[in-house]
Amino acid sequence: MLRLSQSDLEATLHFLRQAEAVTGPDPFPSELLDVLRGLVPSEFVAYDELDLVERRVLIYVACTRGQEVEASQPDEEELDRNFLRLMHQHPICSHRLRTGDHTAHKFSDFVTRKQLHGLEIHAEYFRRYGVEFRMAVGLPGPPTHTKTLGFDRVGNRDFGERDRVLLNRLRPHLTALHAAARDRRRAAALLLGQDRAGIVVLLSPDQIDFATPAATRLLTRYFGTASDSRLPEPVRTWLHRDAVRLNGNGLPRATTVPLTVEHGNRRLTIRRAGHTLLLDEQVATLTRRERQIVDQLAKGRSNAEIAERLTIARTTVRTHLENIYAKLGVNSRTAAVAATRLEADNQVGSAA
Repeated sequence: MLRLSQSDLEATLHFLRQAEAVTGPDPFPSELLDVLRGLVPSEFVAYDELDLVERRVLIYVACTRGQEVEASQPDEEELDRNFLRLMHQHPICSHRLRTGDHTAHKFSDFVTRKQLHGLEIHAEYFRRYGVEFRMAVGLPGPPTHTKTLGFDRVGNRDFGERDRVLLNRLRPHLTALHAAARDRRRAAALLLGQDRAGIVVLLSPDQIDFATPAATRLLTRYFGTASDSRLPEPVRTWLHRDAVRLNGNGLPRATTVPLTVEHGNRRLTIRRAGHTLLLDEQVATLTRRERQIVDQLAKGRSNAEIAERLTIARTTVRTHLENIYAKLGVNSRTAAVAATRLEADNQVGSAA
Protein backbone atom coordinates (compact mmCIF):
# COMPACT_ATOMS: atom_id res chain seq x y z
CA MET A 1 0.00 0.00 0.00
CA LEU A 2 1.27 3.45 -0.94
CA ARG A 3 2.56 5.47 2.03
CA LEU A 4 2.09 9.21 2.24
CA SER A 5 5.20 11.34 2.28
CA GLN A 6 6.17 13.57 5.18
CA SER A 7 5.18 16.62 3.15
CA ASP A 8 1.76 15.08 2.48
CA LEU A 9 1.25 14.45 6.19
CA GLU A 10 2.28 17.99 7.05
CA ALA A 11 -0.07 19.41 4.41
CA THR A 12 -2.87 17.20 5.72
CA LEU A 13 -2.22 18.36 9.26
CA HIS A 14 -2.32 21.98 8.04
CA PHE A 15 -5.70 21.36 6.40
CA LEU A 16 -7.12 19.78 9.57
CA ARG A 17 -5.91 22.69 11.67
CA GLN A 18 -7.65 25.05 9.28
CA ALA A 19 -10.77 22.89 9.41
CA GLU A 20 -10.88 22.83 13.20
CA ALA A 21 -10.72 26.64 13.21
CA VAL A 22 -14.04 26.84 11.33
CA THR A 23 -16.70 28.26 13.64
CA GLY A 24 -19.64 28.75 11.28
CA PRO A 25 -22.62 26.46 10.65
CA ASP A 26 -21.16 24.75 7.55
CA PRO A 27 -18.63 21.91 7.78
CA PHE A 28 -16.88 22.77 4.50
CA PRO A 29 -17.11 26.48 3.64
CA SER A 30 -15.60 27.70 0.37
CA GLU A 31 -12.43 28.92 2.06
CA LEU A 32 -11.79 25.46 3.48
CA LEU A 33 -12.47 23.83 0.11
CA ASP A 34 -9.81 26.15 -1.35
CA VAL A 35 -7.32 24.61 1.10
CA LEU A 36 -8.52 21.11 0.19
CA ARG A 37 -8.10 21.96 -3.48
CA GLY A 38 -4.42 22.58 -2.80
CA LEU A 39 -4.08 19.33 -0.85
CA VAL A 40 -5.60 17.24 -3.65
CA PRO A 41 -4.68 19.30 -6.76
CA SER A 42 -7.88 19.95 -8.69
CA GLU A 43 -9.51 22.59 -10.83
CA PHE A 44 -12.69 22.42 -8.76
CA VAL A 45 -13.68 21.03 -5.36
CA ALA A 46 -17.26 20.95 -4.10
CA TYR A 47 -19.29 19.48 -1.27
CA ASP A 48 -22.89 18.43 -1.85
CA GLU A 49 -25.71 16.60 -0.15
CA LEU A 50 -28.43 15.09 -2.32
CA ASP A 51 -31.88 13.73 -1.57
CA LEU A 52 -32.11 10.69 -3.85
CA VAL A 53 -35.84 10.21 -3.27
CA GLU A 54 -36.89 13.75 -4.19
CA ARG A 55 -34.02 14.14 -6.66
CA ARG A 56 -32.96 17.48 -5.27
CA VAL A 57 -29.85 19.22 -3.98
CA LEU A 58 -29.95 19.77 -0.23
CA ILE A 59 -26.56 21.46 0.17
CA TYR A 60 -24.00 22.59 -2.37
CA VAL A 61 -20.79 24.52 -1.65
CA ALA A 62 -18.00 25.01 -4.18
CA CYS A 63 -14.46 26.31 -3.84
CA THR A 64 -13.82 29.86 -5.01
CA ARG A 65 -12.66 28.75 -8.46
CA GLY A 66 -15.70 26.51 -8.83
CA GLN A 67 -18.01 29.38 -7.99
CA GLU A 68 -16.39 31.51 -10.67
CA VAL A 69 -16.81 28.84 -13.33
CA GLU A 70 -20.41 28.14 -12.35
CA ALA A 71 -21.24 31.84 -12.47
CA SER A 72 -20.04 31.92 -16.08
CA GLN A 73 -22.64 29.31 -17.09
CA PRO A 74 -25.84 31.02 -18.35
CA ASP A 75 -27.96 27.90 -17.76
CA GLU A 76 -26.57 26.65 -14.45
CA GLU A 77 -29.98 25.54 -13.14
CA GLU A 78 -30.58 23.43 -16.24
CA LEU A 79 -27.17 21.82 -15.80
CA ASP A 80 -28.08 20.89 -12.23
CA ARG A 81 -31.33 19.34 -13.44
CA ASN A 82 -29.40 17.36 -16.03
CA PHE A 83 -27.07 16.03 -13.37
CA LEU A 84 -29.92 14.87 -11.13
CA ARG A 85 -31.79 13.35 -14.07
CA LEU A 86 -28.75 11.43 -15.31
CA MET A 87 -27.12 10.62 -11.98
CA HIS A 88 -27.70 6.90 -12.55
CA GLN A 89 -25.05 7.13 -15.31
CA HIS A 90 -22.48 8.65 -12.95
CA PRO A 91 -19.83 5.89 -12.62
CA ILE A 92 -18.95 6.69 -9.00
CA CYS A 93 -22.51 7.37 -7.81
CA SER A 94 -23.88 4.18 -9.34
CA HIS A 95 -21.10 2.15 -7.69
CA ARG A 96 -21.80 3.77 -4.31
CA LEU A 97 -25.54 3.19 -4.52
CA ARG A 98 -25.00 -0.42 -5.57
CA THR A 99 -22.41 -1.33 -2.95
CA GLY A 100 -22.65 1.25 -0.14
CA ASP A 101 -18.91 1.90 -0.57
CA HIS A 102 -18.12 5.54 0.29
CA THR A 103 -14.34 5.34 -0.03
CA ALA A 104 -12.47 7.40 -2.64
CA HIS A 105 -13.01 6.39 -6.25
CA LYS A 106 -12.39 7.97 -9.63
CA PHE A 107 -14.07 7.75 -13.03
CA SER A 108 -11.31 5.58 -14.44
CA ASP A 109 -11.96 2.90 -11.79
CA PHE A 110 -15.10 2.03 -13.74
CA VAL A 111 -14.95 3.42 -17.30
CA THR A 112 -12.37 4.40 -19.87
CA ARG A 113 -12.21 7.98 -21.05
CA LYS A 114 -13.85 6.94 -24.33
CA GLN A 115 -16.67 5.22 -22.48
CA LEU A 116 -17.15 8.30 -20.31
CA HIS A 117 -17.48 10.47 -23.41
CA GLY A 118 -20.24 8.16 -24.64
CA LEU A 119 -22.42 8.84 -21.61
CA GLU A 120 -25.19 11.41 -21.79
CA ILE A 121 -24.21 12.77 -18.37
CA HIS A 122 -20.81 13.72 -19.79
CA ALA A 123 -22.35 15.52 -22.77
CA GLU A 124 -25.06 17.26 -20.73
CA TYR A 125 -23.07 18.10 -17.63
CA PHE A 126 -19.36 17.35 -17.21
CA ARG A 127 -18.27 18.49 -20.68
CA ARG A 128 -19.95 21.86 -20.11
CA TYR A 129 -17.48 22.47 -17.28
CA GLY A 130 -14.57 20.88 -19.11
CA VAL A 131 -14.34 18.06 -16.55
CA GLU A 132 -12.53 14.95 -17.76
CA PHE A 133 -11.49 13.36 -14.46
CA ARG A 134 -13.24 13.16 -11.13
CA MET A 135 -12.44 11.63 -7.77
CA ALA A 136 -15.04 11.59 -5.01
CA VAL A 137 -15.22 10.48 -1.39
CA GLY A 138 -18.46 10.02 0.51
CA LEU A 139 -19.44 10.51 4.13
CA PRO A 140 -21.73 8.15 6.05
CA GLY A 141 -25.44 8.71 5.69
CA PRO A 142 -28.77 6.98 5.10
CA PRO A 143 -29.20 5.28 1.68
CA THR A 144 -31.52 8.06 0.51
CA HIS A 145 -29.12 10.91 1.37
CA THR A 146 -25.65 11.28 -0.14
CA LYS A 147 -22.85 13.45 1.27
CA THR A 148 -19.97 13.84 -1.15
CA LEU A 149 -16.76 15.77 -1.64
CA GLY A 150 -15.97 15.85 -5.36
CA PHE A 151 -12.64 16.77 -6.99
CA ASP A 152 -12.55 17.63 -10.70
CA ARG A 153 -9.74 17.99 -13.21
CA VAL A 154 -9.65 19.17 -16.81
CA GLY A 155 -6.89 18.36 -19.30
CA ASN A 156 -5.20 14.98 -19.49
CA ARG A 157 -4.00 14.21 -15.96
CA ASP A 158 -6.01 11.68 -13.98
CA PHE A 159 -6.00 11.35 -10.21
CA GLY A 160 -3.46 8.93 -8.76
CA GLU A 161 -3.16 6.50 -5.88
CA ARG A 162 -1.60 9.17 -3.69
CA ASP A 163 -4.84 11.15 -3.96
CA ARG A 164 -6.94 8.09 -3.15
CA VAL A 165 -4.87 7.12 -0.10
CA LEU A 166 -4.86 10.68 1.21
CA LEU A 167 -8.65 11.06 0.90
CA ASN A 168 -9.30 7.69 2.51
CA ARG A 169 -7.02 8.72 5.38
CA LEU A 170 -8.92 11.98 5.66
CA ARG A 171 -12.38 10.44 5.44
CA PRO A 172 -12.96 9.78 9.18
CA HIS A 173 -11.77 13.31 9.95
CA LEU A 174 -14.11 14.74 7.31
CA THR A 175 -16.93 12.80 8.94
CA ALA A 176 -15.99 14.29 12.31
CA LEU A 177 -15.93 17.80 10.84
CA HIS A 178 -19.43 17.27 9.49
CA ALA A 179 -20.65 16.12 12.91
CA ALA A 180 -18.95 19.06 14.63
CA ALA A 181 -20.76 21.51 12.34
CA ARG A 182 -24.06 19.86 13.23
CA ASP A 183 -23.28 20.33 16.93
CA ARG A 184 -22.35 23.98 16.32
CA ARG A 185 -25.71 24.54 14.66
CA ARG A 186 -27.49 22.90 17.59
CA ALA A 187 -25.53 24.97 20.10
CA ALA A 188 -26.35 28.18 18.23
CA ALA A 189 -30.03 27.25 18.09
CA LEU A 190 -30.02 26.46 21.79
CA LEU A 191 -28.44 29.79 22.67
CA LEU A 192 -31.13 31.51 20.63
CA GLY A 193 -33.81 29.57 22.47
CA GLN A 194 -34.93 27.76 19.31
CA ASP A 195 -33.89 24.24 20.28
CA ARG A 196 -33.57 22.03 23.35
CA ALA A 197 -30.85 19.77 21.94
CA GLY A 198 -28.97 19.98 25.22
CA ILE A 199 -27.64 22.30 27.89
CA VAL A 200 -24.65 24.51 27.13
CA VAL A 201 -21.54 24.55 29.28
CA LEU A 202 -18.66 26.81 28.27
CA LEU A 203 -15.19 25.75 29.34
CA SER A 204 -11.50 26.65 29.02
CA PRO A 205 -10.26 23.98 28.82
CA ASP A 206 -11.70 22.01 31.76
CA GLN A 207 -12.93 24.85 33.93
CA ILE A 208 -16.57 25.87 33.81
CA ASP A 209 -16.86 29.48 32.67
CA PHE A 210 -20.65 29.36 32.46
CA ALA A 211 -23.29 26.73 33.10
CA THR A 212 -27.05 27.03 32.94
CA PRO A 213 -28.90 25.99 36.10
CA ALA A 214 -30.19 22.91 34.25
CA ALA A 215 -26.61 21.96 33.33
CA THR A 216 -25.57 22.17 36.97
CA ARG A 217 -28.49 19.96 37.99
CA LEU A 218 -27.57 17.37 35.36
CA LEU A 219 -23.90 17.30 36.38
CA THR A 220 -24.93 16.85 40.01
CA ARG A 221 -27.45 14.12 39.17
CA TYR A 222 -24.98 12.05 37.16
CA PHE A 223 -21.66 12.83 38.89
CA GLY A 224 -22.52 13.79 42.45
CA THR A 225 -21.76 17.14 44.08
CA ALA A 226 -20.50 19.50 41.40
CA SER A 227 -18.01 22.32 41.89
CA ASP A 228 -19.05 25.73 40.64
CA SER A 229 -15.91 26.06 38.54
CA ARG A 230 -14.54 22.58 37.83
CA LEU A 231 -15.89 19.79 35.67
CA PRO A 232 -16.44 16.37 37.28
CA GLU A 233 -13.46 14.03 37.04
CA PRO A 234 -15.03 11.62 34.46
CA VAL A 235 -15.77 14.55 32.15
CA ARG A 236 -12.26 15.98 32.55
CA THR A 237 -10.75 12.54 31.83
CA TRP A 238 -12.87 12.26 28.69
CA LEU A 239 -11.78 15.70 27.52
CA HIS A 240 -8.14 14.93 28.30
CA ARG A 241 -8.25 11.85 26.05
CA ASP A 242 -9.57 14.06 23.28
CA ALA A 243 -6.85 16.64 23.90
CA VAL A 244 -4.17 14.06 23.03
CA ARG A 245 -4.70 14.89 19.38
CA LEU A 246 -1.78 13.17 17.68
CA ASN A 247 -1.70 9.48 16.86
CA GLY A 248 0.93 7.22 15.30
CA ASN A 249 0.79 8.64 11.77
CA GLY A 250 1.04 12.27 12.87
CA LEU A 251 -2.62 13.07 12.15
CA PRO A 252 -5.24 14.26 14.64
CA ARG A 253 -7.64 11.67 15.96
CA ALA A 254 -10.68 11.32 13.76
CA THR A 255 -13.49 12.18 16.17
CA THR A 256 -14.54 12.89 19.70
CA VAL A 257 -16.76 10.02 20.83
CA PRO A 258 -19.62 11.38 22.98
CA LEU A 259 -19.53 10.61 26.69
CA THR A 260 -22.62 8.70 27.87
CA VAL A 261 -23.61 8.02 31.48
CA GLU A 262 -26.58 5.95 32.68
CA HIS A 263 -28.68 6.80 35.75
CA GLY A 264 -31.73 4.63 36.32
CA ASN A 265 -33.98 4.96 33.28
CA ARG A 266 -32.15 8.11 32.19
CA ARG A 267 -29.09 8.59 30.02
CA LEU A 268 -26.88 11.67 29.76
CA THR A 269 -24.97 12.23 26.52
CA ILE A 270 -22.24 14.89 26.42
CA ARG A 271 -20.92 16.11 23.08
CA ARG A 272 -18.14 18.60 22.47
CA ALA A 273 -18.42 21.46 19.98
CA GLY A 274 -15.31 23.60 20.28
CA HIS A 275 -15.37 25.20 23.74
CA THR A 276 -18.99 24.19 24.28
CA LEU A 277 -20.39 21.05 25.83
CA LEU A 278 -23.89 19.95 24.86
CA LEU A 279 -25.64 17.95 27.55
CA ASP A 280 -28.60 15.94 26.29
CA GLU A 281 -30.68 13.84 28.68
CA GLN A 282 -32.99 11.17 27.36
CA VAL A 283 -35.66 9.54 29.47
CA ALA A 284 -37.92 6.53 28.86
CA THR A 285 -39.31 6.56 25.35
CA LEU A 286 -42.94 7.44 24.72
CA THR A 287 -45.49 4.71 24.22
CA ARG A 288 -47.31 4.32 20.91
CA ARG A 289 -50.42 6.02 22.35
CA GLU A 290 -48.37 8.88 23.79
CA ARG A 291 -46.75 9.46 20.39
CA GLN A 292 -50.20 9.51 18.78
CA ILE A 293 -51.21 12.23 21.22
CA VAL A 294 -48.07 14.26 20.50
CA ASP A 295 -48.84 13.95 16.77
CA GLN A 296 -52.26 15.42 17.48
CA LEU A 297 -50.69 18.21 19.53
CA ALA A 298 -48.47 19.03 16.56
CA LYS A 299 -51.63 19.60 14.51
CA GLY A 300 -52.90 22.09 17.07
CA ARG A 301 -55.80 19.99 18.34
CA SER A 302 -57.40 20.48 21.74
CA ASN A 303 -57.83 17.78 24.38
CA ALA A 304 -61.46 17.35 23.35
CA GLU A 305 -60.54 16.96 19.68
CA ILE A 306 -57.79 14.47 20.52
CA ALA A 307 -60.17 12.44 22.67
CA GLU A 308 -62.70 12.32 19.83
CA ARG A 309 -60.18 11.33 17.17
CA LEU A 310 -58.52 8.63 19.29
CA THR A 311 -61.81 7.46 20.81
CA ILE A 312 -60.68 7.91 24.41
CA ALA A 313 -61.92 9.96 27.37
CA ARG A 314 -60.73 13.53 27.94
CA THR A 315 -59.44 12.54 31.35
CA THR A 316 -57.33 9.85 29.67
CA VAL A 317 -55.85 12.49 27.36
CA ARG A 318 -54.94 14.61 30.41
CA THR A 319 -53.29 11.62 32.09
CA HIS A 320 -51.29 10.83 28.97
CA LEU A 321 -50.19 14.47 28.73
CA GLU A 322 -48.95 14.41 32.32
CA ASN A 323 -46.89 11.30 31.56
CA ILE A 324 -45.55 12.84 28.33
CA TYR A 325 -44.47 16.02 30.11
CA ALA A 326 -42.74 14.01 32.84
CA LYS A 327 -40.88 11.79 30.39
CA LEU A 328 -39.75 14.65 28.18
CA GLY A 329 -38.99 17.06 31.01
CA VAL A 330 -41.24 19.78 29.59
CA ASN A 331 -44.30 21.65 30.83
CA SER A 332 -46.17 22.74 27.71
CA ARG A 333 -47.76 21.30 24.60
CA THR A 334 -45.43 23.24 22.31
CA ALA A 335 -42.34 22.04 24.18
CA ALA A 336 -43.53 18.42 23.98
CA VAL A 337 -43.87 18.66 20.20
CA ALA A 338 -40.43 20.31 19.90
CA ALA A 339 -38.84 17.63 22.09
CA THR A 340 -40.17 14.72 20.02
CA ARG A 341 -39.09 16.42 16.80
CA LEU A 342 -35.61 16.84 18.22
CA GLU A 343 -35.52 13.16 19.16
CA ALA A 344 -36.33 12.24 15.56
CA ASP A 345 -33.63 14.64 14.32
CA ASN A 346 -31.10 13.04 16.67
CA GLN A 347 -31.97 9.58 15.34
CA VAL A 348 -31.36 10.76 11.76
CA GLY A 349 -28.10 12.39 12.87
CA SER A 350 -26.96 9.14 14.51
CA ALA A 351 -27.75 7.16 11.34
CA ALA A 352 -25.76 9.69 9.36
